[in-house]
Amino acid sequence: MNLSVVYELRDRLKTAAVAGTGLIEEDFRLKRAVEQMAPLGKASPVFGRIYQMARKITQPDCGSREEMVLDTLSLLDAVLCTQGSLLKEGEWEEIPGGDTKDGLCVNIPYRQMAPVLEAFRGTGSGRYAVIRDAHEAQPEIFKDFRIKNLCVKALGDSYGDLADMVAHWLLDEGRGILPLLKQGFDPAGRRDMARRVEIIDAIAGGDENGFYVEMFPKASKEVKEPLARALRHCEANEDLLLDLVKSEKGKVKEEALWSLARMNGEKAREFWKKQMGKKPEKAVNYLQNSRTMWASDLIAEYLIQWLDTFKESGLSLKQLKDEDRQRIYDLWRAALGKSSPQMCACYKRVYQVLPKETAERLWESLMEEQPAGLCQTAEELYDAYGDEFLQSVFWIDLLTKSAGEVYDRFSPYLRPEELLDAIKQIGGKKKDPMGIYQVLMRVSYEEKEGSYVVYRESWESPIRYRTVVTRLEAGLDPRWYPLLLKSKDRFNARFRKQVRNSFDNSYDAMVAGLFRPDKEGLKEAYGNYFYLGARHRGPVAADIRMLKKCGWKDYKGLLALMGKKNDHIATYGIRELLCELPLASEELAGELESLIKSYGKKAKIGVGVLEMWCEKLKSGVLARDL
Repeated sequence: MNLSVVYELRDRLKTAAVAGTGLIEEDFRLKRAVEQMAPLGKASPVFGRIYQMARKITQPDCGSREEMVLDTLSLLDAVLCTQGSLLKEGEWEEIPGGDTKDGLCVNIPYRQMAPVLEAFRGTGSGRYAVIRDAHEAQPEIFKDFRIKNLCVKALGDSYGDLADMVAHWLLDEGRGILPLLKQGFDPAGRRDMARRVEIIDAIAGGDENGFYVEMFPKASKEVKEPLARALRHCEANEDLLLDLVKSEKGKVKEEALWSLARMNGEKAREFWKKQMGKKPEKAVNYLQNSRTMWASDLIAEYLIQWLDTFKESGLSLKQLKDEDRQRIYDLWRAALGKSSPQMCACYKRVYQVLPKETAERLWESLMEEQPAGLCQTAEELYDAYGDEFLQSVFWIDLLTKSAGEVYDRFSPYLRPEELLDAIKQIGGKKKDPMGIYQVLMRVSYEEKEGSYVVYRESWESPIRYRTVVTRLEAGLDPRWYPLLLKSKDRFNARFRKQVRNSFDNSYDAMVAGLFRPDKEGLKEAYGNYFYLGARHRGPVAADIRMLKKCGWKDYKGLLALMGKKNDHIATYGIRELLCELPLASEELAGELESLIKSYGKKAKIGVGVLEMWCEKLKSGVLARDL
């Protein structure tokens, strides 16, 4: 819309006001400006109002002309203010931090943002809860550029828990937060600048190598530590890290050694070979997380040497000196994730000395990656020693073979007892399904994604663990479900009891993690499974949650079973059950009365609490308000 006529009218009115309202009737320029407003007056009610007021001013019968001029000017200024714009010629320039993914400013009322701003700018520990609760209740506030800037500044807060909390939030921002972290960065600073480096490292890795190298010479000791760790990403830093190992001391030197163990160059290999010859017990601490082939060969070489020495001594492992026995354990611990041919060849020899640790190390390594050599080693060990390596070969097949092939190969472990007896006679091997269960305990079905996934944590950043997700592309054959749901292993003592708020044992937790609501008939089967389990050993809140997922209807009498199965009253568990059971308050009161009777004389402490809850429920109080 062209507003030039509006601006002209305002200017003419201001001029007329200065010259004196007595001359307005003779001001032809003002009258012309008024008439130019006529078309706009027809297009908009507000402009129509301005036109009528201005036209009245120029007429002889206008009574309070001075007041009318002021009113008209006020209305003109208000309208033009709402229509105003700002334009500057030249090239666009990004505002620092302007590439944050959620934009610069968020349209949030100041009254909502004020408590957060005040908490960030204040002192003391009480601010932590204010900021944390605001982040949970109104996360959109923290998308605002001003709050993000305060989060960066809070990395240096005197209250360490607050600094750690916002560090995790900034890490979730991704690459968009990098400009803010680098803006005003002071390498000679303290913990706040060190935290900035840790976040940049966790987000950008080697992409910011130039920044790490540039900042290091000017950095304080506290900032040098994360900078030295961040140098691990780029092979070009090998010479720099070797220099730092010579020139630095303490924690900075340790971080440089940690990064040097991840270099793939010849100089790094020679350095660590010398260190292994001098003090292998110290060197292995740095090499245990290295995934280079030279590190794998170096650890294997020393393993063979010590195994040969051990064999020649004629002593058992328990008869060795403590330091010699510990050295073998340390070397084998450093074998994690290593898969060179030399290392693969070590497995059978180490098994003769450390059978349990050999199976565990192989499984842990295969969880990270599945290189061909290590997979072949797993098959050979499984063929030679049986079910001790079932976990590893089952995991490999889940990742590499079809769902049907995996089921056909491994389902005999879970089949009826008479079939297992026949298999034992044919194969002559023990058939212990624990290895299958151990893998399936790590698997869960994600309904939103429609896939089976395995989560594991990887420690690569001082900020936090990194969650690594592995998807089972072939999925899980549906034929597994009847075997799992009917297995007698469910109540085996090996399946430890879960922590509070979870299932009674780890077998139930495994079955629950595999639940697929999209599979026809599975809800009913799962409902029966958890209902019978709850009746067998008394329910926990997790059982009720699963039953509700299955659309289960019959909950009568479940609460009272807690009194038959337990000798003491755990009020926290009873309250959780009351909150989970999909029953009205009056029905819950009846269930609670049955529970009190079932305890009888076995438990007295806590009965008063249950009786009080019972009365409240009868009066209509909701379970969550007890």
